[in-house]
Parts: sequence; structure tokens; C-alpha cells
Amino acid sequence: MKNWAQFDIFRNFPNIYAGSTKKESSFPLNFSLALHTIHNEEEKKAVFKNRNQFLKAFPKEFQVISLVQVHGNKVLDLDKITLKEKWSELALNADGFITTKPNLLLTILTADCGGIVAYEPKAEVIGAVHAGWRGTKKLIVKNMIDLMLSKGAKKENILIAMSPMIRKCCYEVDIEVAKEFFAYPKALKEKLNQKFMLDIALINKEILLKLGLKEKNIQISPHCTSCCNKSYFSYRKGDKKGRFITFIGRYELT
Repeated sequence: MKNWAQFDIFRNFPNIYAGSTKKESSFPLNFSLALHTIHNEEEKKAVFKNRNQFLKAFPKEFQVISLVQVHGNKVLDLDKITLKEKWSELALNADGFITTKPNLLLTILTADCGGIVAYEPKAEVIGAVHAGWRGTKKLIVKNMIDLMLSKGAKKENILIAMSPMIRKCCYEVDIEVAKEFFAYPKALKEKLNQKFMLDIALINKEILLKLGLKEKNIQISPHCTSCCNKSYFSYRKGDKKGRFITFIGRYELT
């Protein structure tokens, strides 16, 4: 875990585990950890090997929760779901979750999209969402924040961290995608032939600021997954199966 990307915004909370994995020899993740993506027994064995390697970085009390991500904007309330397995993969067509329960590690798998995690220390609620351009357009971060507020969180106390993701330097989209975000001119740069460069991290930041979160409480990773493909999986650079994990969990201190 020491070689993974850690989110400094949570550094004052020793009970919070939050960051993103990286490509490394001891944790290769040559393909997704998600069971629904595998095609044969060999891949299944490798998935469980990767999962076991991942679990070693955390207290044994943690249960890991992952999703079958569908590029939507549904955010689950895990306080209403009974979880029994050490690693629960929720096939509920959702792209985010929140919880006030301790010892749950929320995980988002990406390879260019954004993993966005949140923590409100007074209400002790955490959240995580998968935000590509579709989820961003559908305001998935707003849905996460709304659920957190329903648990007693206050906007001024919510801390946000965004994982490495593809940035405006590398994320070329056509006019049909770009026009969905013309309201965010700082996140777009027009090129020739009706092509644009898009920055979904900046768009999500603007959404959060409009919701009333404090700018000082929002941390965006400086790393572009396409530029930093040696460290992070990038779908556009050829990582069709590989994913890295962005995670957040609240450990119950005794």
C-alpha cells in the first residue's frame, strides 16, 4: 500500500483508508477484479489472487464492497443492505455507494474514468462513485452528496478526493459529447474538425462547488491516466481489461 497513491486530504484521520492502487509487480491486475468480467477458470483464479493481494493492505476486519458499474448515476445506501461476504460484488446496476457503517471498504474500478471518494467526519459517513462523462453528465456526485446529507452530513464538512483519471491534455471527444458540457468552458478546449478536449475532473469540481462544498475541501489527483500509463491503467492506451482501484474505508478504532 505504501506505493499506492494516498489522498492527503484525509491525512488528519488515521481511521480513514483512502487512495488508488497502481500498476506494480506484486499487484499486477492484468485485468479487472470484477468477477462479472471474467471468461474462464484461469481468469477466475487470477481475480481471486489479486483480491487476496489487495486485502493484505487493510485491517482484517474490513469487508470490501464493489459494484457492477454501468456508467449511470445510481448511488446505493449500504446501511440498508445486508452484506455477508468478505468481498461483496453488488450486481445492482449502480455506480456509487455511501455508508455510515465502519469497516466497509468501498471500491471503484477505473481505467480513465474518475473514482471520487468522500468523507464527512462529524456524521461519520463515507461515499464513493464512478464518474465517466456519462455519470458526470447525470450528476452522480450530486446524488452521492444528497445521500450523505440525508445521513446528517454538512456540506461545509465534506472532504472530496478524485483519483487519477484521463484529463483535458489527452481526452478527445466529439461534438456530441462536448455539447453536454458547454456550461463548463474551463473544462473544454476546442480543436479542429469539431473535436474537443474534455476534463471531467474539473466538471465534477464545479458541480461540487455549486452544491456548496468548499474548494479547500476538494483534492484532485494531478495524474492523467493516459499520460501516466506506466502507473495507472488507461483504456485509451490499450488497457481493455486492466483496472486500478480507488478506495475509501472507515476503520472502527478501539
